[in-house]
Amino acid sequence: MTVEIELKFIATSEAVATLPEVISRLSAEGGEVQQLSNTYYDSPEGVLRSHRIGLRVRGCNDSWEMTLKSAGNTVGGVAHRAEYNIQLPSSKLDIALLPADVWPADVDVSALQTKLQPLFTTDFKRQSWLVNFQQSQVEIALDQGHITAGEASEAISELEMELKQGNAADILTLAQQLTSVKGLRLGSQSKAARGYRLLNGDTSSVVMPMDVLTVSERATVEQGLAAALEWAFAYWQRNEACWFDGEPQAQSAVNHSLTAIRQILALFGGIIPRKATAPLRERLTELEQQLEVAQEAAAVCYQPAYLQLKLALMAWVMNKGWRIFIDDKGKQKLAGSFKRFADIMLSRCKSELKEAFNKKLTNDGYNDQQSRLERQIINFYLLSGAYDKEQSLPYIEVWQKLFDAQGDRDTLRRNAMEQPLFWLNSSQHV
Repeated sequence: MTVEIELKFIATSEAVATLPEVISRLSAEGGEVQQLSNTYYDSPEGVLRSHRIGLRVRGCNDSWEMTLKSAGNTVGGVAHRAEYNIQLPSSKLDIALLPADVWPADVDVSALQTKLQPLFTTDFKRQSWLVNFQQSQVEIALDQGHITAGEASEAISELEMELKQGNAADILTLAQQLTSVKGLRLGSQSKAARGYRLLNGDTSSVVMPMDVLTVSERATVEQGLAAALEWAFAYWQRNEACWFDGEPQAQSAVNHSLTAIRQILALFGGIIPRKATAPLRERLTELEQQLEVAQEAAAVCYQPAYLQLKLALMAWVMNKGWRIFIDDKGKQKLAGSFKRFADIMLSRCKSELKEAFNKKLTNDGYNDQQSRLERQIINFYLLSGAYDKEQSLPYIEVWQKLFDAQGDRDTLRRNAMEQPLFWLNSSQHV
């Protein structure tokens, strides 16, 4: 088994034309082109998909390889997945060759073998290079081709960066050197995930509402900070995909994700000094100003500055870029309980809302408080994960109705203010 650590970018045709020359300047070795043919498998009832497992057979130059990839996780925006590669004598799939411990306990491997069938294929040309960079070796691959599922087809035009040895932080630093190329944006879906969407006829995406951030029960404040930024980043990526699919509300949702990132930096601002976040906040401001008017997704998301902001945020999380600005007292606070931090901050949120909405307001007064209300609602989503969702979500939804003006505002204001608090020990802090 290996652990696949990679970054994926979607590339325009203009970027594809420019990238080989830019990559060659990195003292890259290789540049050969291969034709790859991949067939993905699952059972009719989708056993592998339900466990977020990808299974394929890849053919290249009359050689065959079976690959299984687990769901894995994302750290700082970089995908980490367990990967198993087995050489095959032909294109025939044989999952008995995989280690027994790759399968979830409830999967009957013998029964699964008889049910597996080809679902979709990916056929593409791959031009690849090896780059020795800092303490790492990174493979850069440029893929062009198609995903095919039945009669449906979708183009592949991607740049992938995979860590062969070294540390994941070097991938992000190396990626920054490619951002001079206009026409690159971070991709959030694997070829397999795109194939499943095509197979199911699910070629559009829907803006999803923000959900409560959940962290482990014993998470530290620092772990909560990292989890919050990754949560906001994932929300950003999902909304960006919706924007490209033409969803009318997606640009606003992207802007909302930027507000969430800014609010996370403010929420932890009592521990992390402003100078630690100044470069990120400056770039956020520039992008927020650009999104004040309606834009085409491609006009914004393929700009180098847009990608540079994402990579900078990912690197800041992965490298814990706040630590060099923290004194011993700050380190002690970061090592404290995130749950305790949430108790205190939730009560401060309620106090700020009480100050703003303790009395009836004019329409202009409500409008003046919209930004403040948006920030506090985001705080509730960030801080409520340790509590019962059956209590926290209805509480948040009442404030959201006030923000959306879903009815008489004064009635909504009173309903929100009169709600019982769902967090523990709140009476000590209000």
